[in-house]
Amino acid sequence: MRQLVIDNIGPISHVELKLKRVNVIMGPQSAGKSCILKIACFCAWAEKKIELEQGKNGFADFAYVERSLVDFHKLNGFLRQGSRFSYKSEHVSFVCDFDKRSFDVIWNKEGRWNYHRCRISYIPAERNLVAVVPNWLDVRLGNSNILNFVSDWNLTRMCYLKEKALPILGLGASYYYDKDNKSDYIRLSNGDIIDFTNASSGLQSVVPMWVYLDFLFDKQYKLTSFSSVSREAENEDVLQHIYASRFKDGLMDRVGEASPYIGKIGMGKLAFASRREFEECEALVDAYTKNSYSDIYLEEPELSLFPQTQVDMICQLLANSAVHKDGLFISTHSPYILYALNNCMLGYLVKDKIPQDDEALLEHRSSWVNPKDVGVWELRDGELSSSIDERNHTLQDADGLIRSNYFDRVMKSVMNDFTNYSVYYD
Repeated sequence: MRQLVIDNIGPISHVELKLKRVNVIMGPQSAGKSCILKIACFCAWAEKKIELEQGKNGFADFAYVERSLVDFHKLNGFLRQGSRFSYKSEHVSFVCDFDKRSFDVIWNKEGRWNYHRCRISYIPAERNLVAVVPNWLDVRLGNSNILNFVSDWNLTRMCYLKEKALPILGLGASYYYDKDNKSDYIRLSNGDIIDFTNASSGLQSVVPMWVYLDFLFDKQYKLTSFSSVSREAENEDVLQHIYASRFKDGLMDRVGEASPYIGKIGMGKLAFASRREFEECEALVDAYTKNSYSDIYLEEPELSLFPQTQVDMICQLLANSAVHKDGLFISTHSPYILYALNNCMLGYLVKDKIPQDDEALLEHRSSWVNPKDVGVWELRDGELSSSIDERNHTLQDADGLIRSNYFDRVMKSVMNDFTNYSVYYD
């Protein structure tokens, strides 16, 4: 389990999160939801970079930290006195203190070498940029998460040619890319083809998200031509970092004893204290150089979507992410996303009691998720809401379900107004 603590950054005064595989944070506009997502994404990226390089390296220069977080995630103006955050996983811990301009790293020795490489992806709310802005490839966005998404989109869409059009949820539309004229198209259920730039606002928001998610969940593991000279060089660097940090000293300690084991690994041969250590190094290099899952940070997936479509989207999202145990961290304004998530958690809890002939309830079985793998929070006034239960800052009860009185509170003010108006209705 990963732990994230943030103090005095943007609207956030203090939050403490125990991150699960699936995380959802709810709150009003400008409450700091995206701020939390961006810092969590940076921490996952920093952990990955520290693991792959087996050291602090670039993070020793605090200007590098600022560029990678503040500039990349557009958090300029969010820092003030006391701004800091800390992150802890089974692999590594670090504390970033902006007053001290320090980034301190501590290895968690027991889990340091249990790391498995993941693809870290931030999907911003501005994702419709690739549909609504002409010549978006030429727009100067600076080094930011939006530019990063646009670059990923430009590569991803090439996996979805006309003969491999991707259905978009249950919307009666499919997306494909025409490589001849370098344009994106939507094929409607009646066979009509429309330019992506002329699609509805809902499609312009959901298509970039859904296509990229499909790539993360599936296509990236099927690509056979994804390797490059730069990637091979990076993998070789990873090998050398692992070898120097874990195996080289052990070999030097055995100088004068039995001859070392020489093994072919990477682009050349290396000496090991034993064949067992050579095989261990092979396994580590494999874990550190091949993506085994994705860690996805998703802003407001509900944008411009009808409530039922939001529910369908969450069900499919949970089902697809379960295949490779992908991490999800979602920020949202929508109670429908919480309704759908709650149903999927409850389905998991009662799965052994549902009759096999109850097709309606079993329809979404692939979306059921263990509540222990889910964290749900509400953000208000710079902190996680604790008005429901001071002992538990999540919106979940002991079984992990979202409390019914939370949903009651969401609707109460709306229904109170209706009741008050009704007094004057003849």
